[in-house]
Amino acid sequence: MSRETRISSFVSALGLGFGLTFLAPACGPATGTTPPGPRPVVAGTKQVAPLEISDDSKSPAQALILGTDLKGGSTVLPLAGAESKVSVDSMWVRTGPGVATGGSSPVALVTSPNPDGVVRVGIYEEVAGSLGPQWRAGVWLASFVSATVINKDLTDFKFTAEAGGHVDGASASGLMTAGYLATMIGAKVDPTVTMTGIINPDGTIGPVGGIPQKFLGSIEKGKKRLGYPIGMQYAEDANSKERVDLVQLAKEHGAEAVEVSDVYVAVELLTGKKLPRPVPVSEAQMALEPEVLAKIDEKYASWRERLSAEWARLLELDNAGRLPAGLVSLALIAQAEGEAAERLKNQGLGASAYHRVVRAWVYAAGATATSDILELVQAGDLIGARAKLTEFQGLALTTDASLRTIAELKPATMGGHLQMLSAFQTAVSGWGFHVFSSEFLAANTRAVFDELDKLPDAALADRSVGDTVVTATAPTVLSIARAVANSVMSIEQMDIEGQKSINYLCSLPNVKRLATSFQSAAGSNLAYFDSLIVAEVAKAFNMTQDQAKVKFAGVEPDYLVALMAGSVSGMGGLPEQLKNEWGENSIAWGLFSLAASELSFFRTSMLISKWYSLGVQNDPVTGRPTKVAHEKAFFNMLSFAEQRARENARAALVATGEIPIQARIRYQQARVLREGDLADKLAALEGFWAASVYAQTAVMLARNPK
Repeated sequence: MSRETRISSFVSALGLGFGLTFLAPACGPATGTTPPGPRPVVAGTKQVAPLEISDDSKSPAQALILGTDLKGGSTVLPLAGAESKVSVDSMWVRTGPGVATGGSSPVALVTSPNPDGVVRVGIYEEVAGSLGPQWRAGVWLASFVSATVINKDLTDFKFTAEAGGHVDGASASGLMTAGYLATMIGAKVDPTVTMTGIINPDGTIGPVGGIPQKFLGSIEKGKKRLGYPIGMQYAEDANSKERVDLVQLAKEHGAEAVEVSDVYVAVELLTGKKLPRPVPVSEAQMALEPEVLAKIDEKYASWRERLSAEWARLLELDNAGRLPAGLVSLALIAQAEGEAAERLKNQGLGASAYHRVVRAWVYAAGATATSDILELVQAGDLIGARAKLTEFQGLALTTDASLRTIAELKPATMGGHLQMLSAFQTAVSGWGFHVFSSEFLAANTRAVFDELDKLPDAALADRSVGDTVVTATAPTVLSIARAVANSVMSIEQMDIEGQKSINYLCSLPNVKRLATSFQSAAGSNLAYFDSLIVAEVAKAFNMTQDQAKVKFAGVEPDYLVALMAGSVSGMGGLPEQLKNEWGENSIAWGLFSLAASELSFFRTSMLISKWYSLGVQNDPVTGRPTKVAHEKAFFNMLSFAEQRARENARAALVATGEIPIQARIRYQQARVLREGDLADKLAALEGFWAASVYAQTAVMLARNPK
């Protein structure tokens, strides 16, 4: 997606069996005695009991890939167990003025066992600043995903990456992920092979641009097999702007183009070796228990009552001709979401209906509250308008209380820890909306009211003034409504997800270690996204980077949540108060930190996919996505994300004896959303990724008992 298209889209949005053949068992001496030193790891399949995977998982000489057969077997994967290095050739394209050209440049990747238990990711460059933030973020994401794919932690390895010259962009992150895995398993990389594509957090490969030029430049350097993201066989030529068949292009130049769906295919392309992967559980195994569905239906009914009250008010305003044109779009979204929720409920799809009815309430409440404030302004009562805004802001104070309520849980099992983690993530989202609306959006709204103070009362009834008030007030009120909704939902989640069947207590050091890993990856993702999108927004609107962050957060909720969640560990205000109240070494603060850092990592990954990889464009009126630049690639990403969610569920099932209810709820929501419009399909991708993240988190907690 071009810079101009991204900025245009943003401006519009402002409108509102593993065959382990490569490592054979070592033979003993003829006498049958065992040689001194560590015994070699023998590849094979073994059965492991739930919550008994730590010894196999933590050994630096092997990985245990969980659930690789239908009987619950897991595959022992021998690892290099020492420092290991490969060189991969990263494809690049130079656009800018003149003719676009492509090529490839070597990147040295090294991994080694890390006994320190802390994050170690090193990036080496020849000249300070020559490796840009997007490329650096790609290294972090590649490190994180490569470890996760083989059931390891980011802290189990030291990672380094070294490249020469001036390089930026994240299109090599898929290549680097496969390269890191090659070092871990001690496999050689074929020097005649390379690939391009962004790595997603679930291990799927996302679309990138400039592939025809990348291919031609790489073929000139001797590459014979070139990988491209699945669904992108026909890619745009950066010079002619025509669609080019990559398979035919490679063939014409004596090479082969290979479609790459995920990291497993990428490793096989680069090394010729197959990584073992979990067998997906069936869709039936992702179903929810009747008692869970009953809880969801109960919460749905409560939100339906809230929505009905707001809707009655909207109808009253509309019938009286007092619903401003600027709020009609909010009312229409509320209506559409409410009707969709009711249809889903009638079809027995309560998990999806629940979230749709909450979304409907957010827009309906936003429309009615904005209308109330507008009426006071047009009546000349600006003091009353300010008071009404303050009153509505007060509702969001429940976010503080919800965080403290969650912290009062005393989980005795892993199920309880995951329940707490999930509730914290929703509450942190609500807190983020609350802080942003209070410190930024409400200040802008009040500044507009201050300007209106200068007008005579008669002028306040003018239609143009009404439009100004709606434009200044609606974003603030919507952010407050989102804060309230997330706050209420976080408490409801504790009831819905109150599953205690995974009988295992998480360790605090492990929770802290995971929080640090996610925080590091999220911070890198944020820096990447800021350099990719926010910096361009700053240039386009002639503002500072910080001002651009605020502006962008006002129209992109995912960015707002990622920004706030990624900062909690070092923030003052409420987070600092909670740390002091709970204690830095408490399980409550540990899970709060993990929830926030994991949430930020997840949201930033989604942002990168939407704004860079997929090239999403938004409707200028509603702000809803209407188009993706790489539609076929997106549909393939969606399909593989669904499969990955069930694969990760299998790993969690083997590791803990259960598929986390959090993963199953997100999966069920995503299955329904997948059948909707583009906005729903994007939400489905997010849902499948969330399902994978919860399953992976359960495995991470199970393999680190100390």
